[in-house]
Amino acid sequence: MKANHKGKVIEILGGTNLQERLMNMGVYVGKEVTKLSHIGLRGPIVIKSGRSNFALGHGVAAKVILERE
Repeated sequence: MKANHKGKVIEILGGTNLQERLMNMGVYVGKEVTKLSHIGLRGPIVIKSGRSNFALGHGVAAKVILERE
């Protein structure tokens, strides 16, 4: 997904621990998030969920499956 595009979380491909961590950040199935930027090919990805911005590592971000809107 390119920067400044929105998407809805349809699945999180991780265990309970990862899902709980993301849920505490406001990222869960059905939530709309916006990708703000990414750094390099394998760097962190900055997303916006609600009024908060978060940087997710590339590995974690790859486990969050989005549906583009």
